[in-house]
Amino acid sequence: MEQLKEQMVTRENYLIHLKEEKEKALKAAPEGNLRICSHGNRTQYYKREDSKDFNGVYIRDSDVKLARKLAQKEYDKKVLSSVEKELQAIKKYLSNAPATSPEQIYENLHRARKELVVPIKQPLEEYVQEWEAVSYQGKVFEEGVPQMYTAKGERVRSKSEVIIADSLYREGIPYKYECPLHLKSGLVFYPDFTVLKTDTREEIYWEHMGMMDDAEYVEKALYKLMVYEQNNIFPGKNLILTYETKKYPLNQRRIKECIRQYLLLANEGCGRQTI
Repeated sequence: MEQLKEQMVTRENYLIHLKEEKEKALKAAPEGNLRICSHGNRTQYYKREDSKDFNGVYIRDSDVKLARKLAQKEYDKKVLSSVEKELQAIKKYLSNAPATSPEQIYENLHRARKELVVPIKQPLEEYVQEWEAVSYQGKVFEEGVPQMYTAKGERVRSKSEVIIADSLYREGIPYKYECPLHLKSGLVFYPDFTVLKTDTREEIYWEHMGMMDDAEYVEKALYKLMVYEQNNIFPGKNLILTYETKKYPLNQRRIKECIRQYLLLANEGCGRQTI
């Protein structure tokens, strides 16, 4: 509910700015309106200032800028009308929206009452606990692979993965390392990180491509991305990508920005501190 209200307020602010912009433009627009006639492949423009004058005054090709201004004026009028109606609707919603959403009612109950009722939606904390408690078998570490551990004590395969894992952990964002993903095609992938997006309770995947200066590695990475897309997993939608080469190592700012863009706002309320 709070997230929806914030979205409404953001939209309202945008519309207010747009309203001011269009009102200013309409004040500077020329008088009259535009009539357009098509004859075969030829289009003719006429300026009408009198509503009783159906034909209007012909606009020469040399004065096509006037036609553009009149067309823009009519477009701006329609935009302004739509903006004003939407602003009224938002104002009405914000004034009538309940202070407590249906989902929040359970959270406000006394502990003893919580034990007696079945909530319409499982509390987020319980949901996260159950999600994290599901056991899985990740990929096996081959002999000779350097041992690197995260703040949670998990073993990972690279320093970059340590940085990503610790960044997620620091923000209190639930994740699993190399959790098997069974695709529709029958293939099994092991995304570097499977992250829980708590606002929608959906899983999104984070792949770090750490050897993008190796041709064979790049070919395998491109194949993997192709398979992801064939299974409706797309970068920017439900797949986060980071990458690096020896010349251009992983930039920690990139990690922070990915977390901020895709996860931090969505998981608001679960974080321990703000990046």
